[in-house]
Amino acid sequence: MVENTNASKNPSTGEYLDIPKYVGVASVNVKAINPSNAALRKFGWNIPEDAKEPAYVKYEEKDGRLVPVGARIRFLVQIQDLEDKPIVPLDFRVKPGLYIAEEKRDDSGTLIKPAKCKVIDAYGRTAWGTKPELKEHKIPQYTNGPADISPDYKACGRGQEELVKFLFKYLNITPLKVYDNKTNEYVATKTPGKLTIDNWDAVSTGNVKELCDYVALQPENRVKVILGVQTDDNNRTYQTFIDSTYISNGARVDAATGEFSSARKAIDKFNERSNAESYTFSAAPVKRYTETATEVKDNSSSMFESTSNSFDNPEEDLPF
Repeated sequence: MVENTNASKNPSTGEYLDIPKYVGVASVNVKAINPSNAALRKFGWNIPEDAKEPAYVKYEEKDGRLVPVGARIRFLVQIQDLEDKPIVPLDFRVKPGLYIAEEKRDDSGTLIKPAKCKVIDAYGRTAWGTKPELKEHKIPQYTNGPADISPDYKACGRGQEELVKFLFKYLNITPLKVYDNKTNEYVATKTPGKLTIDNWDAVSTGNVKELCDYVALQPENRVKVILGVQTDDNNRTYQTFIDSTYISNGARVDAATGEFSSARKAIDKFNERSNAESYTFSAAPVKRYTETATEVKDNSSSMFESTSNSFDNPEEDLPF
């Protein structure tokens, strides 16, 4: 279910460089979700005719049969800032079932932290609730007060929050609150939009029809994404992005710093929680990335590597 999408705004134009990998804030438009080999060839990848179709779902054997245990949701997006408008993948990793943080007990067996389940409402807000709270659909209570979430929340799957956050921004859905520069406070909007993933079991096992239907509501929309490059232990580089922050397409760079301020905050936060040495990000407009590796990988060969950084340690998310 989705309500109150809006056409995205266009920013002022600028000069950018076109290269195989990209670093910086880029305006992107979705062209496909979990594309087939035929779609990949259409968008410029050299995929052999006898190549297997992309495997977007991971299976494991349980009780003598293969069952889906996770999926990759790949948005194939086109960078609109560059002259030849190249295409890159944005990957989201998702899993079926609930997102549970197990209970914790001390050495004597005394309960320290009860088990909690992550929940999400129609405005994309999340919280962690205990089993009794969820059973009675109560607002989860923290040590500093009630969670900021609606009582009609639903259980949230692993990777669901990041996916919903992207869709909210990409579809330019009217937010619940907006920042008032005059009062320096967030104020409620009159007609906030909503978005829920109605069939998480389907999406989390590779069925992207619901997502395709949502994107089709605003096929020309764009959103700014913070692109970067990840370097592995073998000095191979892969296109990646920050999946926690997206910027409205109409946003402009800060003339004083040459950066997008929200992108700078997101990068600084990412670096605090991750192995920053393995990643290269920029809060400035998208630009050329110069590889230091001796071997430059063809983009088609890295097409099927994971490009997101979902699935943080749930303990870091818990509001205890």
